Amino acid sequence: MHVSFLLLFLLLLLLSLLTSPLGSGRGSSRLPCPPSCKCSPDAIISCDRAGLRHLPRDIAASTISLNLSNNFLRLLTADAFSNLTYLNNLWLSRNNLTFLYPGAFKSLCNLRVLHLSQNSRLTYLHANTFEGLKNLISLDLSHCNLFEIHPFVFSHLPSLEALDLTSNNMRYIPEAFRKLVHLTKLSLERNNIEAIGTDSLKDMVALKDLNLRKNRIWTIQKDAFLRLDRLGVLNLGHNRLSDFPKQLFAGLTRLRTMHLEANHLTGISCPFGSLRSLRKLYLNNNHIASIADSAFSALKELDFLHLNRNNLSRLSSHLFADLPKLRRISLSHNPWECDCSMLWLATWILTYQGLIEGLHCANETSLLSLLDREAFLNCPPPPKFTREDGCDGGHQNGASHLPALSQKLVYALLPWWGSFPFSFLPSNLISL
Repeated sequence: MHVSFLLLFLLLLLLSLLTSPLGSGRGSSRLPCPPSCKCSPDAIISCDRAGLRHLPRDIAASTISLNLSNNFLRLLTADAFSNLTYLNNLWLSRNNLTFLYPGAFKSLCNLRVLHLSQNSRLTYLHANTFEGLKNLISLDLSHCNLFEIHPFVFSHLPSLEALDLTSNNMRYIPEAFRKLVHLTKLSLERNNIEAIGTDSLKDMVALKDLNLRKNRIWTIQKDAFLRLDRLGVLNLGHNRLSDFPKQLFAGLTRLRTMHLEANHLTGISCPFGSLRSLRKLYLNNNHIASIADSAFSALKELDFLHLNRNNLSRLSSHLFADLPKLRRISLSHNPWECDCSMLWLATWILTYQGLIEGLHCANETSLLSLLDREAFLNCPPPPKFTREDGCDGGHQNGASHLPALSQKLVYALLPWWGSFPFSFLPSNLISL
């Protein structure tokens, strides 16, 4: 009786081992390996550049990573990966895919990362293309030719956190994004998007990194970013923006980096009032000729300001007064007029602890020449500060406020200055 019971137990144990992932070869060095592919004992199969025109057979059911990049695959039929329920990572980049049948991935319930980039013939996604991918967290569709996305195509991806749609042909932000409530990183760089509406991004409340660089965006409606209070990086560089609604960036209280370079901006008024966490601001390569006195007054955490390659000839003496953490300013390739209106900057630089890059005068003189005794005495006192720019915050009275050395102190230093060797000037002046 005991012997038969023991035999039955051993038989059941043997069957369980044969039918388990370990018994079928998972983790074993004897996995079946498709021709022209490389297989590792860790259930990783690489068929990269294998000349495949169809999906290979003999892929072990225990495979956790499968690379099919750089082949000639054209179609993925329904349930094309029916036996690969343990798969975590799938690469299908650089093929000739033209269509993904609905449900092509539906058996890949454990898939976490899917690469479909550089399939230039892929122009459309069916509503059920990604059916079954409930655990997918990263999807790469960059460098395809997508121009239209079905409104429900992402409804099958409740766990998606990163989506790359760089270099496609989309002309607007699709309604499908409203389903991506857990998405933290989105790239739409190098598309043909022209506008961002009030509702375009409203449901993407978990977003931390938004890349809209190199589109054709010329208008953004008010409150477009209102609900993106977790956003840390916003890239709007290389577009066609010429102005902003005053409260456009309201709600972006955690934003740390803002890219606005290479747009059509001609002036900066007061769009940054809500960006109290901003640390890096890129305004280079625009056509900016004027900046409001208090344009940056709310940016108490700002440490880097990039103003290269604009049309700036002078700056308000109050522009940097409220920026206690500013450590680097880039000012090169602007037509600076080193006259009395810029005397405040010459004196402020003397005690500034950070780095100023590229402040070259248009008339080939030095900004520091304003500190010459005769030049200084010929300069009238700066005008009293009056708030006429409509910005909130900043100075509360009408007194003139130089951010660093006072006028009296400079007068006291002038006699001493004339006999002081130029090489002893602070190192942050070297590039001036």
